[in-house]
Amino acid sequence: MPNRFCAICGKSLNEDSPHFGMCLKCYLEENPLFELPKTFSVNVCIDCGSYSKKNVWIEPTKDDLFSVLHEIIQKFLLKSLLKNEQVEILFSTNEDSIVYSSTGLIRSVEVVVMGRLKGSINIHHQQEVKLNVNHMLCRNCSNLRGGTYFISIIQLRVKDESQLELVEKILIEINKYVKNIFDKDHRQYISKIEDQKYGVDLYLSTNELMNHITKFLKVKYHFLLKRSKKLVGRDNQKGKNLYRLKVLIKFLPVAHNDIILIDNQDFIVENITKNKIILKNKNNIKLIKDYSYFFNENIIIKK
Repeated sequence: MPNRFCAICGKSLNEDSPHFGMCLKCYLEENPLFELPKTFSVNVCIDCGSYSKKNVWIEPTKDDLFSVLHEIIQKFLLKSLLKNEQVEILFSTNEDSIVYSSTGLIRSVEVVVMGRLKGSINIHHQQEVKLNVNHMLCRNCSNLRGGTYFISIIQLRVKDESQLELVEKILIEINKYVKNIFDKDHRQYISKIEDQKYGVDLYLSTNELMNHITKFLKVKYHFLLKRSKKLVGRDNQKGKNLYRLKVLIKFLPVAHNDIILIDNQDFIVENITKNKIILKNKNNIKLIKDYSYFFNENIIIKK
């Protein structure tokens, strides 16, 4: 067999050369195992640590920035490579390359990506990528800081001032409940609370949270519920109207075993069902009233 030489560097070729006209070194330089951009930019929220490549923000699984950066590298930079079962990929961040901003935030860091073809130790590749980090507020944290953004409203009401302590008690329970939800999902929060004559208005970040709170209250309390919606605009991209949802919750002024004076007769609250109240007088005569009766009629309640 006549002597063969690499067409690029002129090195003699043998039977193990991967290409008829190139040595292994030149072949890998001309046909790398993978190719990555020299620089890559990503957005990271300075409040919650969420990250995004474009407009969709992703909540990280861990809080520290280096864990977030590693998650970004795997999700955006190496996603297609990691799917290739024939290639083994390892990467590391070069801490000596970190550039900090004047406020101590990481502006950029070099990522070293190493890969090799499984089953062939000779086929490998290494590349450095500069990861640029843009620190900003995600839309959710921007709304949260502003304190004015809301999608839906829950109105908590009682019949008169004698029940205002109930509103305070319920408000403490709701705040604790919403905090637990917020810890798991930062999109869910109470934007603001406004005092009203016989209750409060809760301005909520999502309709989902409105439904969560309503279900939470139904487990412990009896109330009259009214839903409504208001047209606030139009989404031209999706071609549909935008509505703001509102829920009015009016807590019953009576409880089990309360004595109520109706037509000069004393009735005891025997039972409270989903939407009815069953009353009974001393002669075991029963009355069944809708919830609305106790808001529309002037009744005397004897605790």
